[in-house]
Amino acid sequence: MAITNPRLLVGHTGITWLDPAAEQGIKCIAELGFNYIEVFAWVLKAFHDEGRSDICRKYNIPLISSYYSIDIVDPGKRKSEMAKLSEWTDIVVSMGGKFATFGGNGVLRKNFNFEENKKYIVEFVTEAAKVLEGKGMKLNFHPHTGTPVETEDEIRSFFDAVDTKYVGFAPDIGQIQKGGADPVKITRDYVSIIRLVHFKDYCGKVKYDTEGKEIDQSGFACYSPLGQGVVNLKAVLEIMENYKAFDGPIMVELDGTQNMPMSAEKAVAIDKEYMEKLGYRFVKR
Repeated sequence: MAITNPRLLVGHTGITWLDPAAEQGIKCIAELGFNYIEVFAWVLKAFHDEGRSDICRKYNIPLISSYYSIDIVDPGKRKSEMAKLSEWTDIVVSMGGKFATFGGNGVLRKNFNFEENKKYIVEFVTEAAKVLEGKGMKLNFHPHTGTPVETEDEIRSFFDAVDTKYVGFAPDIGQIQKGGADPVKITRDYVSIIRLVHFKDYCGKVKYDTEGKEIDQSGFACYSPLGQGVVNLKAVLEIMENYKAFDGPIMVELDGTQNMPMSAEKAVAIDKEYMEKLGYRFVKR
């Protein structure tokens, strides 16, 4: 089962904890020995505004990346969204962050047409990437179910059009499979522009109500702790390990909800155990 001589470092995102419990998540992820952490940009802003920009240093865990959720389809919000992401980036950089995991705000998918919005999406994301580049951060686009870029056709169409000199790729392999694509194939096809990976398992089933809203099937937004779902996790890791130009983090992730079947702490400990069995090393703090 183990990966032969794994070289990449493993982090975990803080999404398993709801925003009010963000510090608890940072503390737990650090204590479990993950190498890095990723935290929502708006959560980091809240810590900053409270005078607690040292929150990750407090628990001796490097902040490697931050997730940005931005409106990428409404031209009327372009100025305000650019100002917001610029402010977020100043804060994230000051806290040591290197990557933005960048996704669009949610849309009602049954009423959304990607091709009609593609031109603006590509222009906006490219402009945002140049803003971040000027501040010392790399933007990595993150396709996400329930957002403007979800399906395989949309992922491919977006990356065919965008300037990958500025825009990298941060695939979420669970999200990609949930969106109907093969995450192994997507990872292999786009490995040269991947800068970090959201490493997530998917429970294998999703349902929607009459309005097109998702009905959670697992208590983790249809995802699952590593090894308990249907994603070919090891195959994705082997691709990334074998592509020697990639030295970014493998960021394990599991979406938390109010209906989780176990505590966030237990779920993330399961994630760690899975990665340890594959041969990945953790930090003693």
